[in-house]
Amino acid sequence: MTVRAFLQSSALALACLVLVGGTSIAQSSERQASGTVTFYSSMVLDVVEPIIQEFEARHPGIKIDLLYSGSVELEQRIFAEIEAGNLRADVIWAANPALFLNLKNAGWLMPYESPEAGAIPDVLKDPDHMFIAGRVHNMGIGYNTRLVAPDQVPQTWAEFLEWGPRAALASPLHSGTNFNMLGAFVRNEDIGWEWFETAREKGVQVVRGTGDVTRGLVSGEFAVIKGIDYIMAGQASEGAPVAFAFPQDGVLSLPSPIAIGRNARNPEGAKAFLDFIISREGQQVLVDRHFLPVRTDVAPPPGLPSPSEIKALDVDFDWMAEHGSQLRERFADLY
Repeated sequence: MTVRAFLQSSALALACLVLVGGTSIAQSSERQASGTVTFYSSMVLDVVEPIIQEFEARHPGIKIDLLYSGSVELEQRIFAEIEAGNLRADVIWAANPALFLNLKNAGWLMPYESPEAGAIPDVLKDPDHMFIAGRVHNMGIGYNTRLVAPDQVPQTWAEFLEWGPRAALASPLHSGTNFNMLGAFVRNEDIGWEWFETAREKGVQVVRGTGDVTRGLVSGEFAVIKGIDYIMAGQASEGAPVAFAFPQDGVLSLPSPIAIGRNARNPEGAKAFLDFIISREGQQVLVDRHFLPVRTDVAPPPGLPSPSEIKALDVDFDWMAEHGSQLRERFADLY
Protein backbone atom coordinates (compact mmCIF):
# COMPACT_ATOMS: atom_id res chain seq x y z
CA MET A 1 0.00 0.00 0.00
CA THR A 2 1.32 3.44 -0.89
CA VAL A 3 -0.28 6.32 0.97
CA ARG A 4 0.18 9.87 -0.33
CA ALA A 5 -0.19 12.89 1.93
CA PHE A 6 -3.94 13.13 1.99
CA LEU A 7 -4.17 12.21 -1.73
CA GLN A 8 -2.08 15.21 -2.85
CA SER A 9 -3.61 17.43 -0.16
CA SER A 10 -6.25 17.76 2.45
CA ALA A 11 -7.97 19.62 -0.34
CA LEU A 12 -8.74 16.54 -2.37
CA ALA A 13 -9.98 14.64 0.62
CA LEU A 14 -12.40 17.48 1.29
CA ALA A 15 -13.22 18.26 -2.33
CA CYS A 16 -16.49 16.41 -2.05
CA LEU A 17 -17.57 18.38 1.02
CA VAL A 18 -21.35 18.39 1.06
CA LEU A 19 -23.39 19.08 4.14
CA VAL A 20 -25.69 16.11 4.32
CA GLY A 21 -27.28 14.29 7.18
CA GLY A 22 -24.92 11.93 8.97
CA THR A 23 -25.05 9.29 11.62
CA SER A 24 -24.73 10.77 15.09
CA ILE A 25 -22.68 9.16 17.79
CA ALA A 26 -25.85 8.26 19.65
CA GLN A 27 -26.89 6.16 16.67
CA SER A 28 -23.47 4.76 15.81
CA SER A 29 -23.22 2.02 18.38
CA GLU A 30 -25.42 -0.07 20.63
CA ARG A 31 -22.46 -1.17 22.75
CA GLN A 32 -22.80 -0.70 26.50
CA ALA A 33 -19.11 -0.16 27.11
CA SER A 34 -17.68 0.66 30.53
CA GLY A 35 -14.42 0.69 32.45
CA THR A 36 -11.14 2.47 31.74
CA VAL A 37 -9.66 3.11 28.31
CA THR A 38 -5.88 3.59 28.23
CA PHE A 39 -5.25 6.31 25.66
CA TYR A 40 -1.82 7.14 24.24
CA SER A 41 -1.66 10.43 22.35
CA SER A 42 0.75 13.07 21.07
CA MET A 43 -2.09 15.48 20.26
CA VAL A 44 -1.77 18.80 22.09
CA LEU A 45 -3.67 18.84 25.37
CA ASP A 46 -5.97 21.74 24.47
CA VAL A 47 -7.32 19.51 21.68
CA VAL A 48 -7.36 16.15 23.44
CA GLU A 49 -8.76 17.22 26.79
CA PRO A 50 -12.02 18.76 25.43
CA ILE A 51 -12.64 15.59 23.42
CA ILE A 52 -12.09 13.43 26.50
CA GLN A 53 -14.38 15.64 28.59
CA GLU A 54 -17.16 15.53 26.01
CA PHE A 55 -16.83 11.78 25.55
CA GLU A 56 -16.90 11.06 29.29
CA ALA A 57 -19.96 13.29 29.67
CA ARG A 58 -21.73 11.20 27.03
CA HIS A 59 -20.39 7.88 28.38
CA PRO A 60 -20.37 8.19 32.20
CA GLY A 61 -19.43 4.53 32.55
CA ILE A 62 -16.12 4.98 30.72
CA LYS A 63 -12.99 6.69 32.06
CA ILE A 64 -10.22 7.77 29.68
CA ASP A 65 -6.73 7.35 31.17
CA LEU A 66 -4.55 9.65 29.04
CA LEU A 67 -0.83 9.17 28.57
CA TYR A 68 0.34 12.28 26.74
CA SER A 69 3.79 12.74 25.24
CA GLY A 70 5.54 14.31 22.27
CA SER A 71 5.52 12.30 19.06
CA VAL A 72 9.03 10.88 19.23
CA GLU A 73 8.88 10.11 22.96
CA LEU A 74 5.50 8.44 22.51
CA GLU A 75 6.83 6.25 19.70
CA GLN A 76 9.81 5.27 21.84
CA ARG A 77 7.48 4.22 24.64
CA ILE A 78 5.28 2.22 22.27
CA PHE A 79 8.23 0.32 20.81
CA ALA A 80 9.72 -0.26 24.26
CA GLU A 81 6.42 -1.84 25.35
CA ILE A 82 6.32 -3.94 22.18
CA GLU A 83 9.88 -5.11 22.80
CA ALA A 84 8.76 -6.15 26.27
CA GLY A 85 5.87 -8.02 24.67
CA ASN A 86 2.98 -5.93 25.98
CA LEU A 87 1.59 -2.85 24.24
CA ARG A 88 -0.61 -1.36 26.98
CA ALA A 89 -2.52 1.18 24.89
CA ASP A 90 -6.19 0.58 24.15
CA VAL A 91 -6.25 3.55 21.75
CA ILE A 92 -3.34 5.34 20.04
CA TRP A 93 -3.69 8.74 18.34
CA ALA A 94 -0.49 10.26 16.99
CA ALA A 95 0.80 12.54 14.26
CA ASN A 96 3.04 10.16 12.31
CA PRO A 97 1.28 7.90 9.77
CA ALA A 98 4.48 5.88 9.32
CA LEU A 99 4.18 4.75 12.95
CA PHE A 100 0.82 3.14 12.23
CA LEU A 101 2.11 1.39 9.12
CA ASN A 102 4.93 -0.07 11.21
CA LEU A 103 2.50 -1.16 13.94
CA LYS A 104 0.16 -2.67 11.38
CA ASN A 105 2.95 -4.55 9.61
CA ALA A 106 4.22 -5.87 12.94
CA GLY A 107 0.75 -7.12 13.89
CA TRP A 108 0.16 -4.83 16.89
CA LEU A 109 -3.15 -3.28 15.83
CA MET A 110 -6.71 -4.56 16.08
CA PRO A 111 -8.90 -4.32 12.97
CA TYR A 112 -12.05 -2.28 13.49
CA GLU A 113 -14.46 -0.78 10.98
CA SER A 114 -16.29 1.99 12.77
CA PRO A 115 -19.93 2.67 11.85
CA GLU A 116 -18.83 6.34 11.65
CA ALA A 117 -16.24 5.62 8.95
CA GLY A 118 -18.65 5.93 6.03
CA ALA A 119 -18.46 9.74 6.13
CA ILE A 120 -14.65 9.70 5.86
CA PRO A 121 -12.89 9.59 2.45
CA ASP A 122 -11.15 6.29 1.66
CA VAL A 123 -7.77 8.02 1.39
CA LEU A 124 -7.93 8.66 5.15
CA LYS A 125 -8.69 5.03 6.04
CA ASP A 126 -6.48 1.95 6.10
CA PRO A 127 -8.03 -0.53 3.63
CA ASP A 128 -7.69 -3.29 6.23
CA HIS A 129 -9.43 -1.18 8.92
CA MET A 130 -6.36 -1.04 11.15
CA PHE A 131 -6.36 2.76 11.53
CA ILE A 132 -8.27 5.84 10.45
CA ALA A 133 -7.48 9.56 10.44
CA GLY A 134 -8.89 11.46 13.40
CA ARG A 135 -7.75 14.90 12.29
CA VAL A 136 -5.89 16.66 9.48
CA HIS A 137 -3.52 19.59 9.78
CA ASN A 138 -1.29 21.55 7.43
CA MET A 139 2.28 22.67 7.97
CA GLY A 140 3.19 25.82 6.08
CA ILE A 141 4.72 29.15 7.02
CA GLY A 142 3.81 30.92 10.24
CA TYR A 143 4.88 34.55 10.55
CA ASN A 144 4.84 37.37 13.08
CA THR A 145 2.67 40.15 11.67
CA ARG A 146 4.61 42.80 13.59
CA LEU A 147 7.90 41.75 12.04
CA VAL A 148 6.83 40.67 8.56
CA ALA A 149 5.04 43.14 6.31
CA PRO A 150 2.34 41.76 3.99
CA ASP A 151 4.63 42.10 0.96
CA GLN A 152 7.44 40.29 2.82
CA VAL A 153 5.55 37.10 3.66
CA PRO A 154 7.48 34.17 2.12
CA GLN A 155 5.60 32.74 -0.83
CA THR A 156 7.90 29.73 -1.30
CA TRP A 157 10.12 27.57 0.89
CA ALA A 158 13.17 29.12 -0.80
CA GLU A 159 11.99 32.57 0.30
CA PHE A 160 11.61 31.23 3.84
CA LEU A 161 15.36 30.57 3.90
CA GLU A 162 16.13 34.21 3.17
CA TRP A 163 15.14 35.07 6.75
CA GLY A 164 18.23 33.20 7.99
CA PRO A 165 18.53 33.20 11.81
CA ARG A 166 15.18 34.98 12.10
CA ALA A 167 13.59 31.79 10.74
CA ALA A 168 13.12 28.59 12.73
CA LEU A 169 11.69 25.10 12.69
CA ALA A 170 11.08 22.40 15.27
CA SER A 171 13.46 19.47 15.14
CA PRO A 172 12.30 16.41 13.16
CA LEU A 173 14.03 14.41 15.89
CA HIS A 174 11.30 15.48 18.34
CA SER A 175 8.32 16.69 16.28
CA GLY A 176 6.29 14.14 14.35
CA THR A 177 4.90 16.75 11.97
CA ASN A 178 8.36 18.09 11.21
CA PHE A 179 9.62 14.55 10.69
CA ASN A 180 6.98 14.03 8.02
CA MET A 181 7.87 17.41 6.52
CA LEU A 182 11.48 16.25 6.41
CA GLY A 183 10.43 13.20 4.41
CA ALA A 184 8.30 15.31 2.07
CA PHE A 185 11.15 17.77 1.46
CA VAL A 186 13.91 15.25 0.80
CA ARG A 187 11.77 13.28 -1.66
CA ASN A 188 10.85 16.45 -3.56
CA GLU A 189 13.26 17.02 -6.46
CA ASP A 190 12.80 20.78 -6.25
CA ILE A 191 13.58 20.96 -2.51
CA GLY A 192 15.62 17.96 -1.33
CA TRP A 193 18.32 17.74 1.30
CA GLU A 194 19.80 20.86 -0.26
CA TRP A 195 17.11 22.91 1.49
CA PHE A 196 18.34 21.79 4.91
CA GLU A 197 21.97 22.29 3.93
CA THR A 198 21.15 25.85 2.85
CA ALA A 199 19.13 26.38 6.03
CA ARG A 200 22.18 25.48 8.11
CA GLU A 201 24.44 27.74 6.04
CA LYS A 202 22.06 30.68 6.46
CA GLY A 203 21.66 30.14 10.18
CA VAL A 204 18.02 29.01 10.25
CA GLN A 205 17.42 27.91 13.83
CA VAL A 206 16.24 24.49 14.96
CA VAL A 207 14.50 24.24 18.34
CA ARG A 208 13.18 21.19 20.15
CA GLY A 209 9.44 21.09 19.59
CA THR A 210 6.42 22.73 18.01
CA GLY A 211 5.54 24.53 21.24
CA ASP A 212 9.04 26.01 21.45
CA VAL A 213 9.05 27.34 17.91
CA THR A 214 5.53 28.72 18.31
CA ARG A 215 6.43 30.55 21.50
CA GLY A 216 9.46 32.03 19.75
CA LEU A 217 7.26 33.34 16.94
CA VAL A 218 4.70 34.86 19.31
CA SER A 219 7.41 36.56 21.39
CA GLY A 220 9.17 37.97 18.34
CA GLU A 221 12.30 35.88 18.73
CA PHE A 222 11.57 34.51 15.25
CA ALA A 223 9.96 36.30 12.32
CA VAL A 224 8.96 33.18 10.38
CA ILE A 225 8.66 29.51 11.27
CA LYS A 226 7.52 26.22 9.88
CA GLY A 227 4.10 26.55 11.45
CA ILE A 228 0.91 24.55 11.72
CA ASP A 229 -2.39 25.99 10.55
CA TYR A 230 -4.55 25.26 13.60
CA ILE A 231 -1.87 26.42 16.04
CA MET A 232 -1.43 29.71 14.21
CA ALA A 233 -5.20 30.20 14.05
CA GLY A 234 -5.56 29.45 17.75
CA GLN A 235 -2.81 31.87 18.71
CA ALA A 236 -4.26 34.59 16.47
CA SER A 237 -7.73 34.11 18.02
CA GLU A 238 -6.17 34.86 21.41
CA GLY A 239 -4.61 38.08 20.12
CA ALA A 240 -1.11 36.92 19.24
CA PRO A 241 0.49 38.77 16.27
CA VAL A 242 0.75 35.68 14.06
CA ALA A 243 -0.70 34.44 10.78
CA PHE A 244 -0.35 31.45 8.48
CA ALA A 245 0.63 31.29 4.81
CA PHE A 246 0.23 28.43 2.34
CA PRO A 247 3.47 28.44 0.27
CA GLN A 248 3.09 28.10 -3.46
CA ASP A 249 5.26 25.00 -3.66
CA GLY A 250 3.10 23.13 -1.18
CA VAL A 251 2.26 22.48 2.45
CA LEU A 252 2.52 19.27 4.37
CA SER A 253 -1.06 18.07 4.70
CA LEU A 254 -0.95 15.42 7.36
CA PRO A 255 -3.62 13.00 8.61
CA SER A 256 -3.19 11.90 12.23
CA PRO A 257 -4.32 8.29 12.56
CA ILE A 258 -6.16 6.58 15.40
CA ALA A 259 -5.91 2.85 16.08
CA ILE A 260 -6.84 0.25 18.68
CA GLY A 261 -4.05 -1.84 20.16
CA ARG A 262 -4.07 -5.56 19.41
CA ASN A 263 -4.07 -6.43 23.10
CA ALA A 264 -6.56 -3.76 24.17
CA ARG A 265 -7.84 -4.59 27.64
CA ASN A 266 -11.06 -2.70 27.01
CA PRO A 267 -11.80 -3.19 23.30
CA GLU A 268 -15.44 -2.13 23.55
CA GLY A 269 -14.55 1.06 25.37
CA ALA A 270 -11.79 1.69 22.83
CA LYS A 271 -14.22 1.28 19.94
CA ALA A 272 -16.72 3.64 21.56
CA PHE A 273 -14.00 6.27 22.05
CA LEU A 274 -12.72 5.95 18.48
CA ASP A 275 -16.32 6.20 17.22
CA PHE A 276 -16.77 9.45 19.11
CA ILE A 277 -13.57 11.07 17.86
CA ILE A 278 -14.58 10.57 14.23
CA SER A 279 -18.28 11.28 14.79
CA ARG A 280 -19.87 14.57 13.76
CA GLU A 281 -19.87 15.68 17.37
CA GLY A 282 -16.26 14.76 17.95
CA GLN A 283 -15.10 16.38 14.72
CA GLN A 284 -16.96 19.58 15.60
CA VAL A 285 -14.86 19.77 18.77
CA LEU A 286 -11.81 19.80 16.48
CA VAL A 287 -13.28 22.29 14.01
CA ASP A 288 -13.98 24.64 16.92
CA ARG A 289 -10.22 24.48 17.55
CA HIS A 290 -9.37 25.37 13.94
CA PHE A 291 -8.81 21.87 12.51
CA LEU A 292 -9.98 20.64 9.15
CA PRO A 293 -12.51 17.84 9.75
CA VAL A 294 -11.99 14.36 8.36
CA ARG A 295 -15.70 13.92 7.67
CA THR A 296 -17.40 15.14 4.52
CA ASP A 297 -20.52 16.20 6.44
CA VAL A 298 -18.79 18.64 8.81
CA ALA A 299 -17.93 22.13 7.56
CA PRO A 300 -14.30 23.25 7.90
CA PRO A 301 -13.30 26.24 10.03
CA PRO A 302 -14.13 29.63 8.51
CA GLY A 303 -11.37 31.44 6.68
CA LEU A 304 -9.49 28.44 5.33
CA PRO A 305 -8.75 28.33 1.59
CA SER A 306 -11.12 26.35 -0.58
CA PRO A 307 -9.99 22.76 -1.17
CA SER A 308 -8.90 23.47 -4.74
CA GLU A 309 -6.60 26.25 -3.52
CA ILE A 310 -4.48 24.08 -1.24
CA LYS A 311 -1.40 22.52 -2.80
CA ALA A 312 0.26 19.77 -0.79
CA LEU A 313 3.58 18.00 -0.98
CA ASP A 314 3.64 14.29 -1.70
CA VAL A 315 4.59 12.03 1.18
CA ASP A 316 5.28 8.32 0.71
CA PHE A 317 4.56 7.03 4.19
CA ASP A 318 5.61 3.48 3.26
CA TRP A 319 9.04 4.79 2.25
CA MET A 320 9.27 6.82 5.45
CA ALA A 321 8.35 3.84 7.60
CA GLU A 322 11.24 1.96 5.99
CA HIS A 323 13.81 4.78 6.02
CA GLY A 324 12.92 6.69 9.19
CA SER A 325 16.13 5.90 11.07
CA GLN A 326 18.30 6.98 8.14
CA LEU A 327 16.38 10.24 7.81
CA ARG A 328 16.88 11.02 11.49
CA GLU A 329 20.58 10.12 11.39
CA ARG A 330 21.29 12.36 8.42
CA PHE A 331 19.38 15.26 9.92
CA ALA A 332 21.27 14.82 13.20
CA ASP A 333 24.52 15.01 11.23
CA LEU A 334 23.40 18.34 9.72
CA TYR A 335 22.21 19.89 12.99
